[in-house]
Amino acid sequence: MKSFLRRELTGDELRTVTEKILGARLLSAEPLTGGLFNTTYLVDTDCRARAVLRLGPVNRHLLLPYEHGLMEAEVEVDRICAERGIPASEVLAYDLSKTVVDRDVMFVRYIPSRAYSELTLTEEERASVLADAGRAMAKFNAVTGEKFGRVADVLHGGGFDLWSEALRKELDEWASVCRPMGIFPDEEIDRFFALFERCVPYFDEVTTPRLTHNDLWTGNILVKEGEDGKREFAAIIDGDRAMWSDIGMEMFWLGEGAEHFYEGYGAQPEQTPSERVRRTFYALLVRVWTAYIYAAEFDDRDVAAHEREGALRTERTLLEHLAGHR
Repeated sequence: MKSFLRRELTGDELRTVTEKILGARLLSAEPLTGGLFNTTYLVDTDCRARAVLRLGPVNRHLLLPYEHGLMEAEVEVDRICAERGIPASEVLAYDLSKTVVDRDVMFVRYIPSRAYSELTLTEEERASVLADAGRAMAKFNAVTGEKFGRVADVLHGGGFDLWSEALRKELDEWASVCRPMGIFPDEEIDRFFALFERCVPYFDEVTTPRLTHNDLWTGNILVKEGEDGKREFAAIIDGDRAMWSDIGMEMFWLGEGAEHFYEGYGAQPEQTPSERVRRTFYALLVRVWTAYIYAAEFDDRDVAAHEREGALRTERTLLEHLAGHR
């Protein structure tokens, strides 16, 4: 799939970035595929352990507003995980100044592993890996903050006392970039805002900001080989889209074996009427974000149209929940 955001560096740029930011001489750099947002390399140097180099996007005028702070958010999330003993990426060095190269830059220690999504596991391995991932995410979601909002915003003294106000900012910013593209007609965008207003009382039942990952699927669960040759859980990665939010924002995309994850996590998602309203609105938000991303950032109008249709179906479901909960 085409991405307007990825761009590989030249050999000279790779050497300069490694020397000036990591403080090491580059020996080799192998491009890693799979991601569409960041450009990544597996690098070897003369004086450090193997590392993964991550470069933020080019064409940043195409980004959703919150996406400008993703690498800074990941640095903070990884710091929190290290403090709490949650297996995650270890940041070796980073630079957000865009002066060495016109990109955000991060080096993280390489974890000898593969993504869960790339592997065929035995039932025993699947159960063990997902249960351990569930335990890690339970610790992740147990972290509380002082304000609601994007991690980078809160880090700089922003954020909101009310969860509804943080969500209003998300919706406003999405509409500001989505309206000019015509992905959703204005009348549909206006309906989403009207639905949001109806949901505000449900949002403000949530009073404690909790750390949510917001992108946990099997591609972001790393699996390593244990001493006995069996595959084991290694880490949760890519926490750059994290928020201080309602933990109902977490929508885990796990597929077969999800019951093992929830066993480790210690609970299934709540199913109260209020929770259903909130979760359905969050699902709507994910759909409209995704429609924009595929249209503007990845040049795939077919997926964008599919997500728009999904958003309209989710809108109807949300109306049903609201009608049944008066």
